[in-house]
Amino acid sequence: MQSRLIATRDQIARAPLALLMFGASLLTLAWIVPPLALLVAWPFLLVAPGWLLVARVAPSLGLPGRLGIGIVASVFVSAHLVDLISLAIGFRSGSVVLAAWILLAATLALAKLNLRWLAPAPALDGLAGCARRGLREYAGVWLLAAASGIVISGILFVGGGHDTNHGWVAGGWNWSDLLVHVSIGQSLMDGNFPPQVPYFAGVPLTYHWFGDFHAAILASVAGVDLIQVFFLSNGVLAAALVLLVWELAFRLTGERRVAYIAAILALFGGGMGWIRLPGDFMAGKGDILKLVTNNPYDNTWADGWPFFKIASVLGTGFGPHRATAYGLPGLVAIVLLAQASFGRSRAGVLTAGILAALLAPFHFFFFPASYLVVGLLWLTSRGWRAEKWPADIALFLAPVVMAIPFIVPAISQQGAQGSFKFVIGWSEAPLQSGPPAVAFFYLTNLGLPLVLATIAAVWPKLPHRGWLFTWALALFLVPNFVVASSVVFDMNKYFQVMWIALAIMSAWLIRHWPRPIIAAVLVFCSFSPALVSFWSMTSDTVALSNDQQQAAQWISAQTPEKSVFVTDAYIDSPVDLAGRLRITTFGPYAANLGYNPDQRAADVQSIYCDGPNMAATLMNKYGATYVLSSGGVLQCSNHKATDFTASPLFERVYSQGWVEIWRLLPTAPGG
Repeated sequence: MQSRLIATRDQIARAPLALLMFGASLLTLAWIVPPLALLVAWPFLLVAPGWLLVARVAPSLGLPGRLGIGIVASVFVSAHLVDLISLAIGFRSGSVVLAAWILLAATLALAKLNLRWLAPAPALDGLAGCARRGLREYAGVWLLAAASGIVISGILFVGGGHDTNHGWVAGGWNWSDLLVHVSIGQSLMDGNFPPQVPYFAGVPLTYHWFGDFHAAILASVAGVDLIQVFFLSNGVLAAALVLLVWELAFRLTGERRVAYIAAILALFGGGMGWIRLPGDFMAGKGDILKLVTNNPYDNTWADGWPFFKIASVLGTGFGPHRATAYGLPGLVAIVLLAQASFGRSRAGVLTAGILAALLAPFHFFFFPASYLVVGLLWLTSRGWRAEKWPADIALFLAPVVMAIPFIVPAISQQGAQGSFKFVIGWSEAPLQSGPPAVAFFYLTNLGLPLVLATIAAVWPKLPHRGWLFTWALALFLVPNFVVASSVVFDMNKYFQVMWIALAIMSAWLIRHWPRPIIAAVLVFCSFSPALVSFWSMTSDTVALSNDQQQAAQWISAQTPEKSVFVTDAYIDSPVDLAGRLRITTFGPYAANLGYNPDQRAADVQSIYCDGPNMAATLMNKYGATYVLSSGGVLQCSNHKATDFTASPLFERVYSQGWVEIWRLLPTAPGG
């Protein structure tokens, strides 16, 4: 009997090593057969290590919170790990597989080893029963999160990146932003690492690009289309946000109804942009179907009163704003983990601090906001009264050094551009019309949740009232006093952080209302996001013509990786879809990264207008090899455009419809 027990113990001791070897073998096989990575690599890049880590550092969290933070932690850690590996050996599928091996080992260690500061390792023989209980106990939460992810991904799959008779349509707000992110992710997959700005070639990418990087990681290891990964990952992160807000609201109030309402409002709630719809209809601008197909009725750039400039979380945060899709769940995960760990778990506090630092290249705006919200939590809960509170503060703040390589270049660039400034009032609001107009602007842009949350904030029985109120107030004040971007509109992202606190306070206030009234409130609050979602799915705004899309396919297949193109300065270009680089883009996009677009704009104009010799000289300045023309009349001052076809310095390598591409020959001066 004793010998049998010894043998059993030996088998158990050898099990982790056997699992590690088996998992590593599967990952190696997935390297050879990429589609297998969907099953054997993606779980470690998306959820597994983070899920187990949270269970060990913050065992008091419920299963929804563990899964929500687990997704965020897995995404953040895997992206940074691949980044470190790629700095040493380059970014390729092998780098991702190596990272997956490391994450597999970490997952097994968290599952089996008892480590100092961590809760005991889970009993593997009881996991099946625990899983069944968790599915039953939180069935409604899982259903809500899954439905939310499916809705977000569905909107993007229907509206984004598809062919029509008129051209390639990216859907709704995506028409301006989707190809920006595609250019980042696709160029990374095609050798642009460490990344230079793909649409402003030759300078470092000082942007919160890690959301696109993580999608490129998933796409490269599995050999799947990057844009499809974009749409899928946005859905996964939306589901994570629902889980995180649900857990946070439940921990703060102890009531599941509050948690459900808050989670729905956080993702699907919005302002009152829909009030423009009846006005447009009565003004004879079209029938209802035409109006909602051609107008967002959420965040809109339409002229005239009433103004709607604050984007809803659903309308833009999980649409074209890839950084927000990762950054907002990341911030809530950090806040939730800190709330569960201060004074209770040093490992949890340290993990929250690490995630806060890792957030930086995912979202530069939410990076400082996470420290602000956690700081307000500590102050309003009188954290200084806890035993050994200095250790908690040190553990949370110390990891910030990991963010320095990402933050310092971005800050220095923005500082050089003069983007940082203090203001009195957010300039997107109608400040010139006086306080009543500004009050009406915020009331209608933030809608009913602002009213409900304001009432809740003065209600003495609101749990954690001080923290939720100061959270909302501080994030409202930030864009009204500080501008940290050359595009002032970007500061509206702080209102999206504010929105989480508004959702929780609003949910608490209406928790005991009759269910039909609660349902009516939720429908009322989600009307504008629903309209902008419908518009995103039905909008037929063409990002690339059919000729341009075919040119993108040719560029991808026939030009060397990291090739640099001369293009016009339009937002979208075939070069972006192909994953190559170009000299310049829409001016504000470059300025938003801290770069002055004026000199390049002048040089590109000269390339197109001042003859082949000048074109060759300026192209060599930027390392450009190709010139692309999508047709049309070039606005040259001498009314005579550069004739690349007739010049011996260039050869025409592509011509289809309106699109032509010329290559600068190596024999050209300086070539």
